[in-house]
Amino acid sequence: MASFTKVFRRKTQKTLDYTSSANVLEELHILEKQKGWAIFQNVKVLIDGKADSFSITKDHPYDYFYARITEQTIVFKMKTRETETEFRVPVEQFCLT
Repeated sequence: MASFTKVFRRKTQKTLDYTSSANVLEELHILEKQKGWAIFQNVKVLIDGKADSFSITKDHPYDYFYARITEQTIVFKMKTRETETEFRVPVEQFCLT
């Protein structure tokens, strides 16, 4: 007898928008306060070279926040059950705040 498993597939429609790094930083401050996450403390860990990425996950309601550092930028990904957002901020923008 064949064994079966569930397969979940989600089709997404991608959109591309533009904003300034300052707007992204402001949104990160708001998100940090709303969710109680230590986003900027963890970004400092990335910039100091103590880690190359970090993630924060919450099950109910589902939230996933991930950041990784490259040579010149920090890449952020945020996922909820409905959306997925990715944005990049130059490392030097964090050194100014």
